Amino acid sequence: MKAEIFTINGEIKGEIEIPEEIFAYEINQGLIWEVVTNYLNNQRQGTASTKRRGEVSGGGRKPWPQKHTGRARHGSIRSPIWRKGGVVFGPKPRDYYYSLPKKKKRLALLSALSARYQDKEILFLEDFNLNEPKTKLMYNILKNLKVNGEKVLLVVKDMERNIKLASRNIPNLTLMPADSLNAYEVLVNNKIIFTESGLGKLKELCLTQEK
Repeated sequence: MKAEIFTINGEIKGEIEIPEEIFAYEINQGLIWEVVTNYLNNQRQGTASTKRRGEVSGGGRKPWPQKHTGRARHGSIRSPIWRKGGVVFGPKPRDYYYSLPKKKKRLALLSALSARYQDKEILFLEDFNLNEPKTKLMYNILKNLKVNGEKVLLVVKDMERNIKLASRNIPNLTLMPADSLNAYEVLVNNKIIFTESGLGKLKELCLTQEK
């Protein structure tokens, strides 16, 4: 398979060979859903907490006698049916983390990349370096590629310092090394840009994991 590769000026430099096993993989929507759900669950802090009736302060005595008052019987003002009372079946701190096999995550990534490639949302960019860590330099590259204003994922081989610093103030840009790429990030961004070396690193990782 071949695809166009762009320069940082937005011009077509030529064609690049892209691996079919990554960008022409059979799309498995069920697997993508499973892996993305797992990813989002593992990001949850699980710190939500409420107090049950035994944990709410106050209510140590019976509010009024059981009988002969004409009112409903109550044993505590911290009953769940009272204002400022305890919460029934409320959340408690818990760990939402659970693991999935690495193979599932890899296949979901390949499915997501193939789906995005079919939708023509993946671009390939020549390797580049920035002389200065300036946001304007990175913004101009996105503008030349006509993707400024969209949610963009830039996949590189390594987090080069100037590129990292120039990218962090662009709100819709996510910079990510190829070895951290996952199905969620591929799907949540509108455009995915691979540098040549980033694509090479991804290909190396995928072929290594297949063995």
